[in-house]
Amino acid sequence: MGRLFWKFFFAFQAALLVAGVGVGFTVSLFHDRQLAEPGVGGSWPPPPPWASEPPPPPGVWSPRAGGDPPPVRRGPPPPVLPILAALLGSLVASALLAWYFARPIRHLRWALGEIAEGRFDTRVQQLMDGRRDELADLGRDVDLMAQKLDALVTTQRRLLHDVSHELRSPLARIQAAIGLGRQDAAKLEATMERVERETVRLDALVGQLLTLARLDAGTGTEAIVELDVVELLADIAHDARFEARAANRDLEFAGDAGFVIHGRDEILHRAFENVLRNAVKYTASATTVTVRAELPTPERLCVAVCDHGPGVPPSKLAAIFEPFHRVADNDQDGFGLGLAIARRAIEAHGGTIRAENRVGSGLCIVIELPKR
Repeated sequence: MGRLFWKFFFAFQAALLVAGVGVGFTVSLFHDRQLAEPGVGGSWPPPPPWASEPPPPPGVWSPRAGGDPPPVRRGPPPPVLPILAALLGSLVASALLAWYFARPIRHLRWALGEIAEGRFDTRVQQLMDGRRDELADLGRDVDLMAQKLDALVTTQRRLLHDVSHELRSPLARIQAAIGLGRQDAAKLEATMERVERETVRLDALVGQLLTLARLDAGTGTEAIVELDVVELLADIAHDARFEARAANRDLEFAGDAGFVIHGRDEILHRAFENVLRNAVKYTASATTVTVRAELPTPERLCVAVCDHGPGVPPSKLAAIFEPFHRVADNDQDGFGLGLAIARRAIEAHGGTIRAENRVGSGLCIVIELPKR
């Protein structure tokens, strides 16, 4: 038995003893008061003839009274057996109550120790024996915490692996280019161009990783300003249209009246830009990307960015917002960080983002932002 069990035990025992003493004192007081009342317990015999005479000295019986002295009234014997039974019952009840409360807490302590050691598959709810109280709720919260920690650690490990892979590829190409330049001085100019392209790619990757890390940690230093999201989206769509037309595609924007919120301009700009550029990249040639900004209610903005690309398998619709996720394994034009950054940025402003396949072909990214 642990210390908590004995604390519960003595607390329950003390409570029972205090209650017993209080009840006993009350009953004794009531009993004495009843005995003091006239007519209680039967009538006394008539006074003897010598009652009017002066009383004899203490301890001396007057022979004139005759007969035996009056009997001395005695109280009932102390209830030893009921007291022992009550004491034993209180001990058993205290032990059971202490065990009932201490056992789940001991399970919780064990589970937290396992989680602290990195065993995130530990679950404590099944050890609660079907309880429906606050301790059972605490057990469910511990299990939920373990699940989230497991997902977080798994994501960090996968992210570390993906970052290592993404860094290794351009570094390997830089090393190969340097080796070729050393072997053939005539190719030095081409080698330097190759090294420059790869360093630009590395710089872009590091910049996106820093943005993603700041969004995850919530440590952005950009000031919160008042901005019109519809106007911001219109400017981004205008810039993306030039990129689309250069690739034999087009982009069409339609928006309702302004939607002013307090947020971080640069973060939201990057989020919408990533979504629009992703749609322009994957839409089929000679097709149009449509961008709609609507206000279902005055307090909520809904943005839908739809393309005419190949779409995404339903099982991967949620995964495209994870870092370094690519639908096509041979896609080498990006890092798979754009939609991940967009999701973090939208969620940092209290909004949601999701992907839906269009009927026929294509993908729609739906963003909802509340006014705050």
